[in-house]
Amino acid sequence: MKITTALAGAALAALALAGTAAAAPAPSTDGTLWLTVTRTTADGASTTGNLWLECPDGDGGAGHPHRASACADLAAAHGDLDALPGRQSALCSNDAVHVVATAHGRYGSRAVHWEHAYESDCHLTLATGEIFDF
Repeated sequence: MKITTALAGAALAALALAGTAAAAPAPSTDGTLWLTVTRTTADGASTTGNLWLECPDGDGGAGHPHRASACADLAAAHGDLDALPGRQSALCSNDAVHVVATAHGRYGSRAVHWEHAYESDCHLTLATGEIFDF
């Protein structure tokens, strides 16, 4: 009788451990971010664009025109928008435009709340690549 009780106790302990291991989520590179870009000209005129970026898949709103490369850049940065690979070069104009980019949502299991101001669209592209190119 003691052997059966000991075996039953060991089986219950094993099931409890298995349940704990099964409850832990696997790391994810999935992300859903609400992206906003506000451009303000020297005369004070302002325009704002925004959309959902869903990685790796999804139809999130109107969709991102460069979703595959934006998601690849986000994955390379492990969801840290300050660590985006950016670009080595960009097409730039001489337009005086102050740009503020924001991202809010989730990447994997982390909440993302990010905002940064740039001197121009060119500086934004050099720093962030295509993620805010919409």
